Amino acid sequence: MEIQLIKQSFQTYLLSLPYRMKLILVFSLLILLTATILGSITYYQFAKSSQKRTEEYQIQLADQINQNINRYLREMQIISLSPLYDQQILDILINHKTPSETTSFPPASERLPMWRFISSLIHMRNEIKGIHILANDGTIFSNLDSNTVMLRVFERNNEWIKEIERADGEWVLLPLHQPNYYLKKDTAVFSVARLIRDPSTYDPLGIIKIDLKQELIEEIVGNTNSSSQIFMVDQNNHFIYPNREDKIIESSFISELKSIRVKNYTSLPINGKDYMMVYNESDYSGVKTVMLTPRSIVFSEVNRLRRVMVAVVIVGILISFVLGFILSKPLVQSIHQLRKAMDKVQKGNLSQRVEIRSNDEIGQLGKGFNHMIGEIDRLVSEVYKTSLREKEAEIRALQSQMNPHFLYNTLESINMLAITKGNLEVSDMVTSLGKLLRYTIDNTAKIVTLQEELIFIQSYIAIQKVRMGDMLSFREEIDPALYDVLLPKLVLQPLVENAIVHGLSSRGGTISIKGSCEDGLLTLEVEDTGKGITQQRLAELKRLIENQQQTSSEKHNGIALSNVHERIRLLYGSQYGIKIVGGESNGFLVELTLPVQRKGRKENERDSSR
Repeated sequence: MEIQLIKQSFQTYLLSLPYRMKLILVFSLLILLTATILGSITYYQFAKSSQKRTEEYQIQLADQINQNINRYLREMQIISLSPLYDQQILDILINHKTPSETTSFPPASERLPMWRFISSLIHMRNEIKGIHILANDGTIFSNLDSNTVMLRVFERNNEWIKEIERADGEWVLLPLHQPNYYLKKDTAVFSVARLIRDPSTYDPLGIIKIDLKQELIEEIVGNTNSSSQIFMVDQNNHFIYPNREDKIIESSFISELKSIRVKNYTSLPINGKDYMMVYNESDYSGVKTVMLTPRSIVFSEVNRLRRVMVAVVIVGILISFVLGFILSKPLVQSIHQLRKAMDKVQKGNLSQRVEIRSNDEIGQLGKGFNHMIGEIDRLVSEVYKTSLREKEAEIRALQSQMNPHFLYNTLESINMLAITKGNLEVSDMVTSLGKLLRYTIDNTAKIVTLQEELIFIQSYIAIQKVRMGDMLSFREEIDPALYDVLLPKLVLQPLVENAIVHGLSSRGGTISIKGSCEDGLLTLEVEDTGKGITQQRLAELKRLIENQQQTSSEKHNGIALSNVHERIRLLYGSQYGIKIVGGESNGFLVELTLPVQRKGRKENERDSSR
C-alpha cells in the first residue's frame, strides 16, 4: 500500500508540473530511451559480430599454423627415410650393430661419408639444429663438430630413445627436450626421429634424429601478425613451443585437451583474466595448437563504440533540455489539436479523437470531446443500421410474397392434369420437380442423411432422363447401413450435375455412386463414363480445388467443385473434402471424404446437451 501511495503521489506530481518542465522531461526521456534501445542493439550486434570475426580468423589461423607445421614435418619424416636408401650408410651402421659399453672413435673412412651424407640432408636448412645418426654401439654420427656434440657415447636409457624404439620404424615427433649428447646441457630442441632397420633382415641398426630449433615455429607464428599467445603441444600434451617456464597455460589444463570436443571457447578465465581460446588438433602429427587472445583485445573496438554511444546520449540529453526551453512557448498546442479535431468532425469525420496525456483543464476538455464524439458516432451508426434492417425487412417481405405452397399446389394441379390426359412422363417429371423444390427450398435442415440426399439425386436423375432418355443410366452401390450417415445438404448434386453437363451431355453414359465406411471415415465416389478431360484441364481443376477457387464454364454455371470442397472443410476440418482421383482419356471420378456421423447418435448428443 505504501508503495502504491508513493507511486500515485509521484504520478500526480508529474502531471501537475508546468508544461515547460513536462516538455523537457518528455524530450529527455525520448532521447534516452531511443538511444538506449538503439545503442544496446548496436552494441550487442557489433560485439557479437566482432567476436565471431575474431573466432573465425583465429580458427583459420590455428589451422593454417598446423598445416605449415605438418608440411615441414612431412619433409622431415621423408628425410628420416634417407639412410634406408644409401647402402654405404647401412654398411657403416652394420659395422656398429653390436651394442657395446665402450666404443672406439670411428675411423675417417666412416666419419667422412656419414658427414657428407648428413650435410647433404641439412643443406640450406638453418632451422635444423642438427641431424644425428645414433648407432647401436653408442657411436654418434652428426653434422656438428666435436665442440658441440659428443661423438662417441650416449646414454640409451633416455625416455625419448625408448619412445623411438617403441614406434618400431614409424616416424616420431619428440617434444621439447634436452638431449644428453649436446655439450651445452641447456640446449632444448624438438625432434623428428625414426628407428633405422636393415631392409633385408629388419634388424635395428640405429636411430636417425633430426633436431629442430624453436626459430622454425617462431618464424611461422611471426608471419601471422597475431596478438594472441600461441602454444603447441604434441599428442601426449608435452610442450613443443614455447620453450620457457613462465607459461600462461597450466599443464593441468593441457592434460584436459583430450576431453575437449569443440574448436573454441569464447570465455576462458586464466589467473583472473578472461581469454578467448582457439584449439586445433592436427590429424597428421597430433600437434595441438592453442591460441589465447585476451578478451580486452577482442572487444577493444566494441568498448570504444560504447564510450562513443554514452557520449552521444549525454549530448542528446543536453540538447533535449535546450530544445525544451526553446519550444516550451507554444503551450497551447493541445488546444490547437482539439480545434483541428473539431474542424474535421464538422466535415463529417466522426473517427477523430484527441490524445489525453494529463489531468489538467485541457485534458478534461479533451475527455469530454472524445465522449461526445463517441456518443454521436454510436447514435449515427444505430440509425444507419436501423435503416439497413428496415430495407432488408422490406426485401424479405417482397421475397416471401410468393408462397412456396402456391408452387407446390400449382405443380400438383399440373400433375393431375397430366395424369388425366394420360401423359405419365410429364406427371413423373412434375413429381420429381416438386421433390426437388421441396428439398432445396426447405431451409430448416442444413445437415441431412445420406438416404435423403440419394432420394434427391434420384429425382434429379429422373428429370434428366426425360431429357436424355436411354443415353443416361444411373447406378447406386451403397450399403443400406450407411443410409443414416449425416452429411451436408446438396454436396452430391453438384458432382452429379457436373458429370451430366461436362461428361455425358454429348455422348451419354452411366453415372455411379459408390459408398464405403472404414475407420470412422465415409468415402463417396461419383464416377461417370463420359468423355473425360485433358491432362492440362485435370491439373487446372486440382489446382483450383486446392486453392478453393470457384470454377465455372460457359455451358454450366452451377455450384463449383471448389465450393463443395470448401463447405466440407469448413464444417469438418482441412483433412476432409473432395479429391479428383481420375479423369484422363475416358470417364471422370471424384472422391468425397467426411467423418461418419449417424442420425441417431447426433440426436442423442443434442438431447444430452439439453
